[in-house]
Amino acid sequence: QLSPHHKRALIKVNCATLPGELIESELYGHEKGAFTGATTTRLGRFELAKGSTLFLDEIGELPLAVQPKLLRAIQENEIQRVGSNETLKVNVRLLAATNRKLEEEVRSERFRVDLFHRLNVYPISVPPLRQRHGDIPLLVGHFSEQAQRRLGLGPLRVSAETMGAFEKYHWPGNVRELENVLSRAILKAAAETPLGTPFVVGTQHIDTDISGPAIPILAAETTAAPPDEMITMRMAVENFQRHLIRHTVTRNHGNWAAAARQLGMHRSNLHNLAKRLGLRR
Repeated sequence: QLSPHHKRALIKVNCATLPGELIESELYGHEKGAFTGATTTRLGRFELAKGSTLFLDEIGELPLAVQPKLLRAIQENEIQRVGSNETLKVNVRLLAATNRKLEEEVRSERFRVDLFHRLNVYPISVPPLRQRHGDIPLLVGHFSEQAQRRLGLGPLRVSAETMGAFEKYHWPGNVRELENVLSRAILKAAAETPLGTPFVVGTQHIDTDISGPAIPILAAETTAAPPDEMITMRMAVENFQRHLIRHTVTRNHGNWAAAARQLGMHRSNLHNLAKRLGLRR
């Protein structure tokens, strides 16, 4: 809040959704004629964020081949548009986020160690919702007010039983899952009362089984190793992820979007994870 960047724009880039061949153009811009389809000169996100804040979401999904240029941009505050020899100075405050453990990605040589240390200036760890149940009443109040304004509803209240169930549930989909479950419950409760009148959201309006795990606990043998085979924690987790993704996609008749919703993930993140685990080309 004390930074001169505070009141300026926040430019967002989701690294997981950028095609590999367009990442450099998206970040640094390109000159007219730099490649097929480049009919005009285009500013990249670094230039658009000049004097402002650039937020690189899902930085762990950035391909290894393009990481050196990002390192130079951060370290030297310099970029080059694709197809240009001119070096441009940029002044950008950088924020980066990832749901991966970058230390493990570095050890697996999927992320450059020098880029990791350049980014890791002031790390902020965001714990999952299951580790901060005290935030749930605040979030429920916030999302309830949003739904009330957006839908033009009357005064609404979440029952104590419903709040208690929310606080006991482990929320594998984190805050997004809480918002979605609550939004559906509010719609169901509102449909039972005249528009504009007060109503209560009860446990009968919740369509997700929040009395137990939302993601089924699979058989132990899906991740177990033979007695004579050594297996690391990472291998065990990846084996479990493969089995869970296959199980969920099959249960949704091959519908990856539905599987992503059930797993509490964004569809593009599920596709990227499946590719990394060798489940998709």
